[in-house]
Amino acid sequence: MLLEICTLVAGAYLLLKGAEWVTDSSVHVANRFGTTNLAVGLILVSILLSLPELLVSTLAFAKGHEQVSAGVALGSVIVNLGLILGLVAIIRPIRIPRHLITRDGIFMLVATIVVSLLAFDDSLISRSDGLVFLLLFIPYAANVYTQEKLLAEKERKKEIKSISKTLVLFGKLRDPLVIRSGIYIFVIGGALLLLGSEFFARGLIDLARISGVSEALIGVTLGALGTSLPNLAVALQATRKGFDELAVSQSIGSNIFTLFVTLGLLGIMKPIVMANGFATVTAPALLAVTVVSFIFLLRGRLGKTEGAVLVLLYLLAVAAEILS
Repeated sequence: MLLEICTLVAGAYLLLKGAEWVTDSSVHVANRFGTTNLAVGLILVSILLSLPELLVSTLAFAKGHEQVSAGVALGSVIVNLGLILGLVAIIRPIRIPRHLITRDGIFMLVATIVVSLLAFDDSLISRSDGLVFLLLFIPYAANVYTQEKLLAEKERKKEIKSISKTLVLFGKLRDPLVIRSGIYIFVIGGALLLLGSEFFARGLIDLARISGVSEALIGVTLGALGTSLPNLAVALQATRKGFDELAVSQSIGSNIFTLFVTLGLLGIMKPIVMANGFATVTAPALLAVTVVSFIFLLRGRLGKTEGAVLVLLYLLAVAAEILS
């Protein structure tokens, strides 16, 4: 048991460092694209920070443990909204821009409902479901990028300057004024991500086997929490630095990416039979935390009370998974 736990911890650490280094290398990419702070938060940063979920889920799936992979993907959505968004709101009230709600918040809500309904229908994510998920992500990404590019030139230039600072904050580059090509950093970070994903997936599978706990439960709890560490680190840093918009946008964007891209790829690879507790526990928890967080977002501000409610929902979801 100790060896499996050590493997899990080592994998989580490598995932965190790998995500950090890969993010470092993306600073110049953001500057070159000339996108805005929000577009980067919703697309680039969200994809980078979703890589741990994607890689761990894919590796577990390739090893024949589809319940672990599905649990990690679905559980990470609950972690992002319940635990991460809740904690940052408790630490510091978050202002929510209106356009983030009307465009991206609504899309996140729709994504959750679509995934839940399709999986509810036959307790299966089929290849056709997976294809639908992937296709739905394309117009979302194109819409975000296009709308942000339409901003006035003066405003865009102002936002471009903040992109580097933002990704520097996320990746922790030592010199915030230097934008480097990042190819070596990207390669090393990618290698750490792959190695960490292998360790973490193996630790989850072995822990489930030795402890006798279901793979779905291991995935939706420990698996989801471990792969969400980069998201948590980024959200906490963004909040402390006053980047309220990014603290929220990276959680929303990461959830949309995970639901549509990660689950879409897994479904196309092989149909996923959902665990017995999906319809009675996981899906209701997923819908509940998404709907509640969306209602809070509509108010334009997340305070300590709202944050405490979200964290409580996360804890209740974990408790329900364990007791089911």
